[in-house]
Amino acid sequence: MASFLSNLFGGSGSSDAPLGATRTVDLSGNKFSFAMPEDFSKDMPAENLVLHLDIYDLKKFDNPEYGNLIRRWWDVKEPGFFGKNLGIVMMDISVQRVPENTRKEIHSNEYVIDNRLDFLFLLDESLHQRYDALVEQTKGADPEFRYYIMDFATLMGDTLNSAYRDKVIDGKKWTAYSVGGPHSQMIVGYVLPLVKKLYIEVTFTYSPNHNVLPRYFFNTAYVKTNLIENSIRVEYEKANCLSAIVSSRAWLNTTNAQVMKSNKNELLVPLFGPDIYERLALQDQQVAELTKALAKLDDEAEKE
Repeated sequence: MASFLSNLFGGSGSSDAPLGATRTVDLSGNKFSFAMPEDFSKDMPAENLVLHLDIYDLKKFDNPEYGNLIRRWWDVKEPGFFGKNLGIVMMDISVQRVPENTRKEIHSNEYVIDNRLDFLFLLDESLHQRYDALVEQTKGADPEFRYYIMDFATLMGDTLNSAYRDKVIDGKKWTAYSVGGPHSQMIVGYVLPLVKKLYIEVTFTYSPNHNVLPRYFFNTAYVKTNLIENSIRVEYEKANCLSAIVSSRAWLNTTNAQVMKSNKNELLVPLFGPDIYERLALQDQQVAELTKALAKLDDEAEKE
């Protein structure tokens, strides 16, 4: 009775339900495990978790559904029995094949998954293959907004910044990305190399209700998804050479920002166009002129 009254009058809501039992998937000898809250949405269908997946027959991945391991939904609400419904979050876990290099932005070779720069470009390629068609479909829906926004890198002054984030889970460096969708939807993914031609991907799609502030919804939903993220474990089979690479000091201690910085000269033209150096020089000139003008104003103010 005390527990019921606690939930009814401001106790824990659905967003902070505890984790359930740990699930383990056998990926041809590589073990992927995770836990999740079990207060699933009753309105969304859910298939059983795939417990065994053959990852060494790459032809099977010609079927885009083959690598899907699990999909689950949770209703997100404020604490308390009468807590407001804020939206829904969906989790997808899958094994994805390294895409073909069709964009050829820095080279025309096959992507090498254990090369950090290549890994970032293959993720970018995969996301564009996944969402570009949806971008075209939503172009006319609302001209004031861009949907399925994907950034690879940004340039602030002459500093090249990665749009991909670093997240260490259980001693392994995962790479995180975000894709902005319609109706304040946000897709957040975490990826880790699995074998030479495959990577594992965990995504959360946050969908707030129309009358809910997106930031409030994300903060509330993250109480649940953060528990799942931190429960993730990947145990490579002994013969898998990627185990030593993704757990190595070099891989763990090198950030995506550092990868961008060390390859800046190679990336500027492919990412920002052949005139980027001229634009940067003009920018430096304008900054210098502005600095000089401000210094002159300061001198005149002091004389007065």
